[in-house]
Amino acid sequence: MKTTTLSLSDDLMQAIENEARQAGQTPAAVIERVLREALLEKPKPAFKWVTVAGELQPGVDVDNRDSLFEVMEGRESPLE
Repeated sequence: MKTTTLSLSDDLMQAIENEARQAGQTPAAVIERVLREALLEKPKPAFKWVTVAGELQPGVDVDNRDSLFEVMEGRESPLE
């Protein structure tokens, strides 16, 4: 394990000390835990959002939820 000196703002150091007191840990342990969670243990996304261009079908009113559901469920043709 390496020893490192950090320069932290007073408000950040106060937050670290408060967290350490509440968790029953040393400030160094809190800093290590937070850095570990942020840098090493962050979950990888299971999927990637893909955005594609689309267009509205003629006759579809996206402001009318009931009529939109009717069109989506095939109960009514948007051109009728």
